[in-house]
Amino acid sequence: MKYPVWKRELPKFSHKMYNEPLEQLVEFYKEHIRRDVNSGKLLPAGFWEVARLFLISAMQTYAAICILLADNRPKRLILQAGILNRSLLETLGNLMALCQAPQSRTRILERELFKNQAVTLQRYRKSFGNEEKWQEFLRVYEQGLEVAAKDVRISRTYIKNPDRIRDRWPTPGRMIYGDRKRGQPRFLRGTRLAAFREIYEYHYEGQSEQAHQRGAALGLALVVDKPEDQWNPGHGESNIVSTAILFLTCILSELEHKGEYVAHPKLRELWSYLRDIDDEAKDLWRIRYSQLLKASIKRLKRTAEKRGRLAAGR
Repeated sequence: MKYPVWKRELPKFSHKMYNEPLEQLVEFYKEHIRRDVNSGKLLPAGFWEVARLFLISAMQTYAAICILLADNRPKRLILQAGILNRSLLETLGNLMALCQAPQSRTRILERELFKNQAVTLQRYRKSFGNEEKWQEFLRVYEQGLEVAAKDVRISRTYIKNPDRIRDRWPTPGRMIYGDRKRGQPRFLRGTRLAAFREIYEYHYEGQSEQAHQRGAALGLALVVDKPEDQWNPGHGESNIVSTAILFLTCILSELEHKGEYVAHPKLRELWSYLRDIDDEAKDLWRIRYSQLLKASIKRLKRTAEKRGRLAAGR
């Protein structure tokens, strides 16, 4: 059976042109958020510490995608890089949900993490609690949970009864649509909801099919094994990298807006590049990110005017 072929002479773009401002922005906001949390400028501190970790995690995921698709690889691992893009999508959704209600959502993440660690301890005790060589490890693990309980203001009784903690962080779908059975409302509202729903509906089903090793995963594995069978060699890799850059740019925009930072010129530059090559970037820019940039530019103007008045007063 002969299948149809769609071949095009697709435009090329320099990865360096996108990567350099992206790396500069990540380092800038990593450092400035750290400083501003320590100085008390950014509050609540717990929220901002978690938000900064999301940024660090997102950048590491992006770096892993680039490694998997590097030109010097014998075979560029499209399937595995695409699965990591799902992780980036979820990082963006988690950050958006956290920004929607910083204190209460940070608390949910803390309590859920504690519960999962306590459940793991129970599992270890059930499987290995009678073995002498496990005793020191189990004792140290429990001591660590006692310290964590104090740190996140949770009763130590939950170490032995973790199922009493009801907090559960939602999946991306539940963030958007809620969960009636569990009585869980949507986690997102307004343009956050609109933008993340656009991303979710466009990407998540296909990414999940790849992550769960269903039909789409097998097709990509075949393409990686025989790259010459791609309609347009290099297009799949380019699409994954540009999507990863877009997700990370959204994350940076969310942090800039939430921290009420003035508009960073490199972020404007990056959005300009993305809108030139990516129709999805144009949609997200229209739905949410042009509005965030306008708010940042207004802050920049107010800061300049304030400095001007102070200079005139001297």
